[in-house]
Amino acid sequence: MMQPTLLQSFDLSARKALPAALTLMLMLFALTPTNVPGLSPVMPMFALMSVYFWAIYRPDLMGYGAAFSFGLLEDLLTATPIGSSALVFLLTQWVVLRQQKFFNAKPFVVTWFAFIFVAAGAAFIRWVAVGLVADSGFTPIAPMFASYLITVAVYPLVGWLLAKAQVKLMGQV
Repeated sequence: MMQPTLLQSFDLSARKALPAALTLMLMLFALTPTNVPGLSPVMPMFALMSVYFWAIYRPDLMGYGAAFSFGLLEDLLTATPIGSSALVFLLTQWVVLRQQKFFNAKPFVVTWFAFIFVAAGAAFIRWVAVGLVADSGFTPIAPMFASYLITVAVYPLVGWLLAKAQVKLMGQV
């Protein structure tokens, strides 16, 4: 068998990095300032959507280390207690990987329905973790619930975009 060229090796590495790159892009997109008053506390949890998607469809390319790293980065960028997002992302991955047989070859509606429960747990765990550690104590639950609802509503679009990226850009990686 022939050795891959440098360009082919670079292409393969870039394709393998796609889940991490898209997760980072979604995380930064969620942190982009808007001029809409009151929107930032109820932004969708885009990074959670990406971690969930890749844990189902390409767990080999989005492992626990990547999920943990993205969680720490999100905590640093959002000034939330260090480890709260990392905990949420790790638990999300753990739950999904434990249910891999359930997700195997299921239609999107099933994965979306499962995401409803995963996102609810993630939102609640993050709210409790931040409330226990933050100096200001627990925040009102309404913004967390609104963020959860928006996250669940937006997931089909984000999941569709991630699926398109996986098919078009990753090929047979």
